[in-house]
Amino acid sequence: MVSTGFAGFLLASTLAAINAFYALRGSVIVVQPPQQALLYRDGDGDNAVLTIAMRLAMINAADGQHGDVLMKASISPIDKGPNFGFAGTVQPVFTDNPLAEKKCDIGVRCIKLRGLLAIERDDEIVDVPGGAVKAPYLAYPISDSNCEGPAAQCAKFGDFEKSVATLANKPSKFTVNVKYYRDGVRRITCSGRAVDMAYLRKVGWMTIRCKQVDISRSSIF
Repeated sequence: MVSTGFAGFLLASTLAAINAFYALRGSVIVVQPPQQALLYRDGDGDNAVLTIAMRLAMINAADGQHGDVLMKASISPIDKGPNFGFAGTVQPVFTDNPLAEKKCDIGVRCIKLRGLLAIERDDEIVDVPGGAVKAPYLAYPISDSNCEGPAAQCAKFGDFEKSVATLANKPSKFTVNVKYYRDGVRRITCSGRAVDMAYLRKVGWMTIRCKQVDISRSSIF
């Protein structure tokens, strides 16, 4: 027959082992499949660049003591293409209200296009507290100055017109890599229809639904 003292010791040891396991495990980030990619023009004329934004919904399944921080994120807009780092977050507001831009807060950039107001916040720290959910839109400027890869590939994305021409007339495949401080690297791939070059040039923005999504862990980023 197990004594009361031994039973208490066994229970305490079990709880200590469980607590040690969770302490060593740290954060547990669950990335949800994205629904679409948003492409929009930032700037005018020869100074315009293409920006791609994608919502990154993250659930930290660990308890409140094990938060995490997004350290790095990049996107490759074509298969086996160059990478473009994220420059901050963006809040897309789909509206035709001409006064919407005037409601932008101090310290943010507001890009007004027909039917879209893109509210950009630069250098924002994206944290994911334990037991919490975060779902920011990460914005990736597609320009040669923000390009990591061979010079010949980066040159294809030198400005808005070159980027649109490079992406048009073939099925899209956007690959996002994100790195967390504690929970490692994730690779998210969103595949969908081709970029409509004429529409994007005329209206300045479009969305592409992710018809196929793949999310995997990676040891390299």
